Amino acid sequence: MSEQQYQGGVTAPPGADVRHGQQAAAEPRGMVMSGYRRLCDSRWKNTIQAVLYGVPLVGIAVALPYSGLVASRTAGVTVSVVISVATVWRERLLVPYSLVSAVGVVITGHLLSATGACYTAVRQGRYVLASMLVVGSLAFVLATPEALVARAPNAEAILADSVVIILLPVLLGYVAQAHRQMAVLAAEQQAQEALLQEGRLREAALRQRERLVRDIHNGVGQQVTLMVLQAGAIAVRADASAPIKERCSLISDAGRDAVNALREIVAKTPGPGESPTEDERQLSDLAPLFTRYRSSGHKITVGARITAEPPGPVAQDLAYKVIAEGLSNAVRHAAGGAIDVRIAQAADASLIVAVHNGPPPSGTAPLPGTGHGLSWLRQEIQAAGGTLRADADPAGGFLLEARFAGHQP
Repeated sequence: MSEQQYQGGVTAPPGADVRHGQQAAAEPRGMVMSGYRRLCDSRWKNTIQAVLYGVPLVGIAVALPYSGLVASRTAGVTVSVVISVATVWRERLLVPYSLVSAVGVVITGHLLSATGACYTAVRQGRYVLASMLVVGSLAFVLATPEALVARAPNAEAILADSVVIILLPVLLGYVAQAHRQMAVLAAEQQAQEALLQEGRLREAALRQRERLVRDIHNGVGQQVTLMVLQAGAIAVRADASAPIKERCSLISDAGRDAVNALREIVAKTPGPGESPTEDERQLSDLAPLFTRYRSSGHKITVGARITAEPPGPVAQDLAYKVIAEGLSNAVRHAAGGAIDVRIAQAADASLIVAVHNGPPPSGTAPLPGTGHGLSWLRQEIQAAGGTLRADADPAGGFLLEARFAGHQP
């Protein structure tokens, strides 16, 4: 038959029993490896290894008390217990641990006392110490074969058994060291891949930013340029009244400033492989900003209280952005209303910046905006460890207030 019948009449395709057997065989191996990893990660790892290593050491010392050069059960048991206890700190005290192990070989007469030291020395890459332990142990075998536990009809068999006993931990130490080096290399490779991925993401973000700036330039820049040209044309017309010419001149100047600002943004937009740069505004840059808004007919009052130590560059740049956003929102949503700007340094050197505008005159409609200015500003303030408050007051006005450290780290 090409199919195997299972209980309940359910059939399985050919080879299902083989796969089932492989999975069943893999489960114990997985459990063993999982238990080994948990043991390696446990803080009781060294203690458990010391117990597992100490039981045969003490057992041999009790069963064969006269195998070493010191014919005393007490001496053999004592040095075996000392080696077992010292196994817990063998990684940090390898040289003293190796000396005690060598003494244990001489007293007990069996090379098992030196296997722990040989394994640890090779695992740590201390090959000179490992070589001294191996050569000293084999020299002890050749010098005093009658004192060894491994009895054999001839000295060649005794030497062969001793070579296996002392070189097996050396081989295991090499395997453990290779495993640790592979783990280190794997961690370094993962770190390098993470850095490469971060670089790719940063480059993609910069390209997206470059495309966005290009789109803004092609869209908004062209429209603003057209607005400046139209306002300039009206300002020079002979039949235009003086107030209209003045307003058109203000529109033209504001449009030129916007085009210049957009040109600076495009020039500072980094290409692939370049780091973004941004000029930081200062509090002194607020004066031209206030003048521009006042020239447009807006009533702005300003109050500032700065200590002898002025805020840092980052704090001044944040203050400028808060005030510029507040003025822009006040003009759009409450054109003709009074605007009050306050800048103050608190006793803890933090900077408080507030822009409050009164209710708009009746019959004025708000101008549209992007809808992202406050959210972007809040993200930037929070990234600097500050807070941003944007609330309407009961009288119909609006308050924009930010508080952040005056000196950014």
